[in-house]
Amino acid sequence: MIKNILKNKFFLTLVSLIVVSFLIFLLLLILRYEETIQNSMFKLSTSDLFEITKNKASHIKSVIDIDEENYIEKLKSDAELRKRLEICVKNILTDNIKYAYILYKDKNDIFRFLVDASSGDEKSMLNQKLDIASDKWYELYKVKKPLVIRHQVLQKLSISYLVPILNKDEVELVLAIDFAVDKISEIDNVLSIIKIGITLILLIVLISLITLIYQLYRYNKIKKTSFIDRLTNVYNRNYLYHVENKINLDDYVLAVIDIDFFKKVNDTYGHDAGDRILTKIGSILKGTLREDEDIAIRYGGEEFIILVKSSNEYKKSSINVINRIFK
Repeated sequence: MIKNILKNKFFLTLVSLIVVSFLIFLLLLILRYEETIQNSMFKLSTSDLFEITKNKASHIKSVIDIDEENYIEKLKSDAELRKRLEICVKNILTDNIKYAYILYKDKNDIFRFLVDASSGDEKSMLNQKLDIASDKWYELYKVKKPLVIRHQVLQKLSISYLVPILNKDEVELVLAIDFAVDKISEIDNVLSIIKIGITLILLIVLISLITLIYQLYRYNKIKKTSFIDRLTNVYNRNYLYHVENKINLDDYVLAVIDIDFFKKVNDTYGHDAGDRILTKIGSILKGTLREDEDIAIRYGGEEFIILVKSSNEYKKSSINVINRIFK
């Protein structure tokens, strides 16, 4: 029984589809699991960071005396005040926080540096333009609350954290930090190996499935060809054996055709003439019978069987079809 099941191409195709579906589900599950790990790492890594940065923004507000008019111009002209703010901002820097800076937005909606805690060649100059890669920077001026911008970086969890500094309920300054932490390499490597393994297995199964479907298509095509008589283009005796237990003869009117004096035709005019007669008979049958309902079979040399689909109420119409063929 097991051997018969394994030989059944339809069953193998169904099993292959189930396996492919399971592998795709497993791959999606791993991708989701990887995302869950990253989110957990993100929460653990930033649990204290956000609160510290917000407290630092409040301290900056008190140092600047934010209620003062034209305080941005005051910051631009007061190098000593900018130095104090730079020291204040620099306290935020850690191994994971590489950059921290204070920005303002000019009349042309361009973000510019007021204070940059970076050192050396990475330090930005006063009023230097900052190229932003996300419209969330502008969203900050609408929501007036801290925002997180996540970046897609291989092997790292990277974000920009933006904290607005308000003046009369309007965003005047932005304290921004860039935070990055390495992913847990062991987990990342294991997940990568599993993903590669499942992808390769999925590829192999897909190739096997495509091959199986192609072979199934060829098998059905060859099987169909084996049921057709090449000379007359109607079904042959093999087809009769194939369907004899699958059809109900009560649903058909059956007729048998035998060509008179066919042997004499072959003996007198040759087999080519006999073949032309058989071909013409097949053409008449194909042209008269209904393709999806009636069945024409070449049973022997010059013998044909016709099965005309009918019902008890319409037997007469089926016999009329046979009479048309006879005429």
